[in-house]
Amino acid sequence: MRAQIPGMVLLVVITCAPALAGNYRDQLIEQYPFYKTATTSFAPVYPALAQQVVGDYGITKGICVDMGGGCGSLAMALARITDLTVYMLDIDPAAVRLCGLLVDEAGLRGRVRPIEGDAQDMPFRDSFADLVVSRGSIFFWPDQLAGLKEAYRILKPGGVAYVGGGFSRILDPKVRDPLVQERKNSLAQGQGEGGGWRLLDEDLVERAKAAGMDRIRLLREPEVGWWIELRK
Repeated sequence: MRAQIPGMVLLVVITCAPALAGNYRDQLIEQYPFYKTATTSFAPVYPALAQQVVGDYGITKGICVDMGGGCGSLAMALARITDLTVYMLDIDPAAVRLCGLLVDEAGLRGRVRPIEGDAQDMPFRDSFADLVVSRGSIFFWPDQLAGLKEAYRILKPGGVAYVGGGFSRILDPKVRDPLVQERKNSLAQGQGEGGGWRLLDEDLVERAKAAGMDRIRLLREPEVGWWIELRK
């Protein structure tokens, strides 16, 4: 039986001396190296992507789930410009704990809720979320269709999922162009944003349609980057 996140979430707050907190933060960053990319070259991506998603779909209230959200960069960007409560789910315990610290630092406790879990078997009830987002996580899912099925399952009727990998079409070209070139170089070398990275399954959209997700389409960004839009 799938464990589910209840309507009320108990938040346990642990306080410690600043030096100890700093050491713990540094340890988590060492365990989750993508933090450095997320807070440097990729830092402008998340606010632009959040703004794009809100502009495209107009979902500003209710529940959002960020699948494989890492240290919470996109989740926090969405929380800052909406009234959404954002559940940031990731399978990496170091990323989840680091997200908790960053959420506190950003003054977003309760608005962004870090949850440890698998995108292919999420601990949320059916019809839980108004919006599901995921940037860069699907490349690491062993079963990409299973992840899409989970996104569809937890969506409320009328909800939208936006899942894939890209840099947002509204990102300033001066920022986007170097990232695109870096991505092209990585793809040419068979690499991506981290270990275990792989491309989109070529027949994923067709298999999703066959599984009953008929309101689905593939959206491509210029040069590199793609997203799956899934409606319920």
